[in-house]
Amino acid sequence: MRTRWAALLVVVLAASAVGVLTPMISNTVDRDVVVTGQAITLTVEGVSTTIAPGGLFRVVATLANNANRPIPAVLRIEARNPNNTIPDEVTVYSGCGAEEVVSSRTLDYYIGWNGPLLAAKGVSFPAGTPLSAVEAAVGSAEYWPAVVHEIQVRDPLGYRSVIDPGTNATAAVRSSGSLLLKVFSYYGMLTPLSTGGEWTLRMPFSDHVVASGDGSQNGFLIEIHPQSRGSFEFKFWDERPDGLGIPSHPTYTCGPL
Repeated sequence: MRTRWAALLVVVLAASAVGVLTPMISNTVDRDVVVTGQAITLTVEGVSTTIAPGGLFRVVATLANNANRPIPAVLRIEARNPNNTIPDEVTVYSGCGAEEVVSSRTLDYYIGWNGPLLAAKGVSFPAGTPLSAVEAAVGSAEYWPAVVHEIQVRDPLGYRSVIDPGTNATAAVRSSGSLLLKVFSYYGMLTPLSTGGEWTLRMPFSDHVVASGDGSQNGFLIEIHPQSRGSFEFKFWDERPDGLGIPSHPTYTCGPL
């Protein structure tokens, strides 16, 4: 009996050592997710290669959403003159934005505020579309909670004032259960609700949007002042909106920047 129990103990210990007593009952599955490309593709047209002092040119900067959810994006511009100082030599005529003096030779421009909100890839509604049509088409999409969460994290004050509890929103927005209505109100994408009317899109909700700051699709003007000399280098890129809230920026304005 002692020999049998000793042998059994050896078998149990050996089985434990190779994991027989705690077996896996399925295969293992590994998956890699590779991030490819950029969320937003930017194209820029209209920048003149030469210009006379005092000249103007119109820039059409198109933002295209490559993602499968709505993404807010603003246009940033760096204007640099390596030969002269430029704080008074360039004016950007946009809907709304801000000018930031980086150095004696470099300026940054911020076109827009917290949007536009680009629609998910493949989605497009023109300006003037009734909100009910947008709601019926994409109001139940799974990405709206993610959009709302992004607003809450990036701009807590804006989230509380428009979405929850909506202290600065109209009664119609506060009482609505539509996340889409609250989000569009936050981004300023709706026309005021008239008596007996319906909300409509003030600007396109599309995966392709022209950056202008006022919802139009004709871009914005850049003026090179008459006293300007030398050459100007312009760099354009898209980035997420400023979490601090650009309307409180000292130089934020609507009109000439």
